[in-house]
Amino acid sequence: MPDTFVSFPHTRLHPVRQTEPFVSPVRPAEARPAFQPAPAPLPLRLAVFHRADAARAPAAAFTFWLQLRGCARIAGAEGAFTLHAGDWIAFERGSQPELQGGRTGLTVALMLTPDLMAGLLEPADRGLLPGRGVLAAPERRMALRLGRACALPLERGDQAAVLRALRPLLQHLQAAQQDFAALVERCPGRSFHRKTRIFARIQKARMYLEGNPQRMLRIEELMELTRFSSWWLSKTFHAVYQETLQRASMRLRMQRARQLLQEGQLSISELAEACGFHDPCSFARQFKATHGQTASAWRARHMPESPVGNEAAGSAAALH
Repeated sequence: MPDTFVSFPHTRLHPVRQTEPFVSPVRPAEARPAFQPAPAPLPLRLAVFHRADAARAPAAAFTFWLQLRGCARIAGAEGAFTLHAGDWIAFERGSQPELQGGRTGLTVALMLTPDLMAGLLEPADRGLLPGRGVLAAPERRMALRLGRACALPLERGDQAAVLRALRPLLQHLQAAQQDFAALVERCPGRSFHRKTRIFARIQKARMYLEGNPQRMLRIEELMELTRFSSWWLSKTFHAVYQETLQRASMRLRMQRARQLLQEGQLSISELAEACGFHDPCSFARQFKATHGQTASAWRARHMPESPVGNEAAGSAAALH
């Protein structure tokens, strides 16, 4: 799939397809004397994706995605995720996530190089970090306003104005990651920047667990993703998130099991396979140890009642 981007103008939103790996949508500058070269394009994208639009981010970009309406599916090096209205997700450069919009989805994205982001923020700022979260409606509206304020000079080719408008947007999105501050402090390292770099790498491991709850992961996969040794990865993950890798993986797989129990009528064998268990008996034992009851009992207790059943129950109550 070629890199696909959508312009982000002030009024209407027109899809634009490009094949360049990372070229700013700044319009070509007007004719200048030969001795005055045009400024280099900004390594920046502001993009919006409608409904069933598909897109892939450039490999060199840090990306921040915000779901405004409906849902979308996004997959990167860390796994696959579903975005619902209000959800945001951020990926480190190199992840090259691919987005597939839902039928009624509306997604906005900020794509820029880490160097550009670092140059706009204060030295004491964390910057944007990989992870996931939720933005309340007022914060989503503010993010959209700041994005439009940045897009207007981008359309005009006014790079100085773009940079001035981009900084408030970055600061607003950074505030959405405020919960990361305490986690960064738990990371090993003598300096703030060292802690932040370690946190960004350990976050990739956590996202990998969240993005692959359908299978049992090997420690080697996380080592390759984070460039940490097995011992350092396990120790740092536990220090930051207060749980072991094994417990986090099992918690997420049990969470997926509960979701599948509520959504459908899979058999225990099918459910076990969908959660990364090769043996249905092992899954059954683990589910009961985690929830205090069997998967069948949990489904019977938590499955939503059908309207027909509710109507029948109401009629029976009225007769009595």
